[in-house]
Amino acid sequence: MRAPRPAGARRDVYRDLMRLLAIIGKPRWATQVLIGLGFASSLAETVGITLVLLFIYAATGHAGGAGTGMIGSVVARAALWFGGTTRLAAMILLLIIARGALSMLYGRISADIGEHIRERARNLVHQQYLAMAYGSLQRYEQGILIEILGTETWVIADVYNCYTRIIINACSIAVFSLFLLAISWKIVAVALAGAGFISLIARNFTAPSQALGQKVKEAHTAMGEQIMMTLQAMRTIRAYGQEAARKQAFNAISSETRKISEQMSRLSAWLSPITDIGYLATVCIIVAGSSLWHTSFAITLAAVALLYRLQPHTSQFESNMLYLAQAQPRLRSVVRMLETDDKQYPPEGHIPVSGLRQGISFRHVTFRYGTESNAVLDDVSFEIPAGCTTALIGPSGSGKTTIVNLLLRLYEPAEGEILADGMPLEALRRAEWLSLIGAAGQDVDLVEGNVIDNIRMANLQSSEREVLAAAKNAGVSEFIETLPGCYDTWIGQEGLRFSGGQRQRIGLARALLRDPQFLILDEAMSALDRGLEDRIRLAIESRLSGRTILIITHRLETLRNVDHAVRIENGRVKASGRPLDVMPEIFVPG
Repeated sequence: MRAPRPAGARRDVYRDLMRLLAIIGKPRWATQVLIGLGFASSLAETVGITLVLLFIYAATGHAGGAGTGMIGSVVARAALWFGGTTRLAAMILLLIIARGALSMLYGRISADIGEHIRERARNLVHQQYLAMAYGSLQRYEQGILIEILGTETWVIADVYNCYTRIIINACSIAVFSLFLLAISWKIVAVALAGAGFISLIARNFTAPSQALGQKVKEAHTAMGEQIMMTLQAMRTIRAYGQEAARKQAFNAISSETRKISEQMSRLSAWLSPITDIGYLATVCIIVAGSSLWHTSFAITLAAVALLYRLQPHTSQFESNMLYLAQAQPRLRSVVRMLETDDKQYPPEGHIPVSGLRQGISFRHVTFRYGTESNAVLDDVSFEIPAGCTTALIGPSGSGKTTIVNLLLRLYEPAEGEILADGMPLEALRRAEWLSLIGAAGQDVDLVEGNVIDNIRMANLQSSEREVLAAAKNAGVSEFIETLPGCYDTWIGQEGLRFSGGQRQRIGLARALLRDPQFLILDEAMSALDRGLEDRIRLAIESRLSGRTILIITHRLETLRNVDHAVRIENGRVKASGRPLDVMPEIFVPG
């Protein structure tokens, strides 16, 4: 029976799948081998059914009553060739064993290829997260990123398996159709008409399935966002007594997800009974029409048996086609994530860099977070001399942290240029440039793991002795050694078990462990008391004497202890140079 041609939506799925498989790089032999095994298994099944019928005829002594025409001639010749039921039974047994072995081999190879596809898809999506520009990544909500990486990458293997099964089903349908044609063209005509009618009904499920597939994707994303919100904001939720509100919001999304999933299940559940009823009706018509066509009982029995074994293949064909419609939105989501045309990537640079000897220059730098937004930095020019301590001061929102992000290559200037030792920053090898920098900020990103793991993030090759030395210089030892687990204390979710000052000290320890040539402190000690801040600053000056240090702060008195200062307001540099020239009023006695 001829398989229906795929609709436009299925062609889109096919294009997306082929594009993904080209990126992922599945084994070239995979599709051919899987289709070959599936076809061989179906052929063994079909021949086996025919031989079972022949066995029944031979065992009852009616081998010659199989009818006239091609099937009668084949049965008569086969009966003569086998000569008896023993050889016939042995052949049937061999075919059963062969079909089982082929099916097992197909399942094993299919599973291995599927896991290979899933692994490569996960790795490529994760690599995309790491490779794309920080600004491009921020366009996506975290719930969407988790959904794509954690769930939707698995769909690729399922869709690939569906396509191979569809081809195998189509081949099986063709084999069964040829055997039916050998029995009676009239039976084939009725079977084709019945299959076409069933397929026409099944096609009406495609559009609703695709729409529901999109809704399922959106519901899962919303569910992920709700989970993240609950976990990340647990402290705030508890502090403000918002447990009931969060429960209500989560339950609403959960209920909506359930309803959509139930709609999907109900839609899919219709397909099997429709197919079964349709084929039962087809068989009834064939049986009823056999007397009109003067078809023998043997031929009718053979046709019914073949149609009975054909039904699972046609049912699976329709089910796989329906799944493709449901999976298309999720497959498209992975394709869009792996596409590169709509994303920006930080330039890797080509000029080697091993140190910072002259300093850093901002020359007419303008930056905005979107093409339509106002400039956060507007024609900014200033110097950060090498080997000196520079203070960058200004009110909140003046653009200080944006300058840090530009130095860390998280963003690129919209206009102007940043020079390091006279070379454009984007032309320097990015990894080598970042290896020179240690940065600590007001907000410290702590991850799951113990204290040593979090400090060692700055230098994964560092020894425990080096980690402990950095922790001591940053004042971490003053509070961590009082805990039962000491440095093995588990950080927990975002480190909220620690105070803001404690988290800042862990961030400072990271930066010191880096042993940087260029240290950036972005309000890195704002949560510390003055005495502790002074002690840590002295430790930093002692350890990093002669290094380039940039201090971003709102404390004007910091200018008393630096070599160079830059004052910025509303994204513009108001003054730069000696601290006495930038803010003379703080040096006035009394």
